[in-house]
Amino acid sequence: MTTKKTFYSNMDQQQTQWLVIGVSGVTCGGKTTLANNLLKFFRENPSSLGPHLKIDQVHLVSQDNYFLPVDDPRHVLIEHLNHINWEIISSIDMERMCQDVMELLGANFLFYPTKQQQTTTQQQDELMHVDDNLFSEHHLPCSASSTGGTSTALPQKLNILIIEGFLIFNHTFTLDLCNIKFHVHLPYERCYERRQKRRYEPPDVLGYFEMVVWPLYDKHCKEFAKRRDIMYLNGEVARDKIFNFVLNAIREQL
Repeated sequence: MTTKKTFYSNMDQQQTQWLVIGVSGVTCGGKTTLANNLLKFFRENPSSLGPHLKIDQVHLVSQDNYFLPVDDPRHVLIEHLNHINWEIISSIDMERMCQDVMELLGANFLFYPTKQQQTTTQQQDELMHVDDNLFSEHHLPCSASSTGGTSTALPQKLNILIIEGFLIFNHTFTLDLCNIKFHVHLPYERCYERRQKRRYEPPDVLGYFEMVVWPLYDKHCKEFAKRRDIMYLNGEVARDKIFNFVLNAIREQL
């Protein structure tokens, strides 16, 4: 990374910027559906974020695509269940995922400044301060934002990256990269009911949900529970209502 001084002095005001949207959540909560719906919508509606913005590229990176192969020696075996633990970060090739994301963004990418970024620079919470972010050098100063342009100004190009996965807020790289964050939650009974209707390869063994899936989901949630930049969604609500809420929340941040 370049230094902030050099990076910003070379910044072109017309340079395309990135909005990175994180969609996390409980298993079977609907996060993948939400991410795919956002992908489709933004690709089909490039002017949907307002007259001052023109959506250019839209990409989706799914954490599920980076699970290690079943025979990978890095897996952790749950001996009393004789089953791989798929609910931990070491079951995912995060190094490859991060490399793919950086290749997509490019070395000199810029974040589009959101209202969340502008307010958190004034807060004292160390979890939220932009200078503590791994990608702080890629954040555009709030004063350089071109939002709210006049009707005669040309729309600013904006690229969108959607990162989806059940542990994206439990890894520093993906947590810091997402500048708008959503987490879909389900209560235990509803989650269990949906999980029983899914087919996995390899399939769940008896007791895996109760002894591994849910306890680890609860543990992972507690790791980011105090953050104020994550919007929580009720996975029991109709999918179209969740989508509309998320879309409006994104618009309000720009």
